[in-house]
Amino acid sequence: MLRSEDYGFAKGEENTGAISEQMGSEAMPEISGNRELSDAEIQERSENMPLREEPAISPAQDKNYRNYIVRYSQNIYGSTDYESDRTFQIINERFGIIYTPAEQTSPEFNSYTYSSVPKCYTYMDLGGLSASGINRLHEHPYLQLRGKGTLVAVIDSGIDYRHPAFRNGNQSKILGIWDQSLPGDGSDKVPFGRFFSGEEISQALESENPLNIVPSVDTNGHGTSLAATAAGNSMPEEEFSGAAPEADLLIVKLKPAKEYLRELYLIPPETEVFQEDDIMLGISFAVKFATENRRPLSVCLGLGTSQGSHRGESPLCQLIDSTSNLSQNAVSTAAGNEGLSRHHYTEMLDSSRTADEIELRVGGEESKNGFSMEFWGDSPELYSLSVESPTGERLEVSTALKYGTQELSFVFVETKVQVNYVPIERNSGNTLVFFRFLHPAEGIWKLEVNGKTNSEARFHLWLPVRGMISDETYFLKPSPECTVTSPGDAGDAMTVTAYQQKDGSLYTRAGRGYTAGGQVKPDFAAPGVEVKTALAGIAGGYGEVSGTSLAAAQTAGIAALLFEWAVIRGNEPYFSGSSVRNYLRRGAVREEDRQYPNREWGYGKVNLYHTFELLT
Repeated sequence: MLRSEDYGFAKGEENTGAISEQMGSEAMPEISGNRELSDAEIQERSENMPLREEPAISPAQDKNYRNYIVRYSQNIYGSTDYESDRTFQIINERFGIIYTPAEQTSPEFNSYTYSSVPKCYTYMDLGGLSASGINRLHEHPYLQLRGKGTLVAVIDSGIDYRHPAFRNGNQSKILGIWDQSLPGDGSDKVPFGRFFSGEEISQALESENPLNIVPSVDTNGHGTSLAATAAGNSMPEEEFSGAAPEADLLIVKLKPAKEYLRELYLIPPETEVFQEDDIMLGISFAVKFATENRRPLSVCLGLGTSQGSHRGESPLCQLIDSTSNLSQNAVSTAAGNEGLSRHHYTEMLDSSRTADEIELRVGGEESKNGFSMEFWGDSPELYSLSVESPTGERLEVSTALKYGTQELSFVFVETKVQVNYVPIERNSGNTLVFFRFLHPAEGIWKLEVNGKTNSEARFHLWLPVRGMISDETYFLKPSPECTVTSPGDAGDAMTVTAYQQKDGSLYTRAGRGYTAGGQVKPDFAAPGVEVKTALAGIAGGYGEVSGTSLAAAQTAGIAALLFEWAVIRGNEPYFSGSSVRNYLRRGAVREEDRQYPNREWGYGKVNLYHTFELLT
């Protein structure tokens, strides 16, 4: 059995060589009365339903446990023949999650623990089928690709399974829902939460009160919109169709991030966020489910974060890469909506410019709630930093305290800045400085960055994505480049930006590439502005939604169509996610007066019909 101390997570311990390559119930009660309760009421009752004595609440859901992502297969001590148990959950053959009592661990960052503490992700949002060449393939006399025999997995806020876009009469096109937010029922189908099969969902649709049988709801509506865009039914009377209307759906409803992570990253209480390890478990579950049901799989991720090095090195990005390289699996991710947010700053230091001063405007909301910020400096440069308050008081960040949290206390403003200085972050090899501004004074803050070796090196500063920080806090001289959010920086993911299909213009808020390591991202663009899609709610309505996550959802449906042609019809039985990405890159439509690839469009506008024209 794995123990937290085996990985250096026990409070007060230094990470001194324990590993070499690590880190790298009762049934739902009946609802009485003549009326059907609202989704919010159902959700509240579901979360508060009585638990069985056995099994106890899972540590994954228990606020008294902290989660750490580990590379368990590379532990140098003992056998690598691990099994999941109550405090250790296997994700795949490389990654696992250790659940450790909160009182036994410290949240401090160092070169080992930064990549292991789950990052927090939020939504990348605020009729494009013809523009992507999809309608022509739906109706093509020979191809008639509609996604039949494929599976689209949406890992997000859940789904309104009662919506007409997901049902044919009382039969559901959803093969399963894993709701991570509900108490477990003792089933071994999922590690925590509840799983509802397609049969149970169809049974619920036949009843007068479906939520009595399948009490899983999408209170936000984001997951419902993505699922409909990717694989919603063709509804001619509504002038709506998903990209792959005959594909089946698998839904993972993510549980909210634990409170200790929200406190660590100083996330506003009203923002919905999800944690990295739960997303990874969702992907692993989808791959296993698709394999058991012998379906090619297209995964849709419409979530993003600005945390991390922006080099595709996070555990989630590595899992996406390995999944995409498997045959019959593809992952679509959003490029994010950070292009105009003013949340990114970058500069190059060299022998002629050894220092730089950055101005950061802090707004009133952050003066109440605080905020976090990350500095990433390219190796082999050595960096020193100082922080200056709006009153002109300047404090130095110590470069000597490598494994602890230092606190900068300002005298003339009631502000504390907690800093973790990591000279060599183990995944990237670069310098990481993690800041937590506690009750910062409103006004202009300044950071001075000095290089010590006079070598040519670039550094970046990232604030949290919109939603995790207010629009009142921003850099005065920002850069829109390198604003593709993670996991859109995963090398083998299909990273999709959004454009307005009516006039062909790029979505103004879309994240720009490339990655901090220079990799071409986004890969291509798909319609994502004022896209008609399903809206959650008993009325089963439709509306227009914008954001790069909608573009990623359409691409997930497009991947399902390619899998139908390649795998289901036997043209390319070993088609992988990397194959899908390369085919769509090749078939993307490019303007004659624009050089490709580029930071805004990648390789151009995705066009599946043009891809098939090139195949012939």
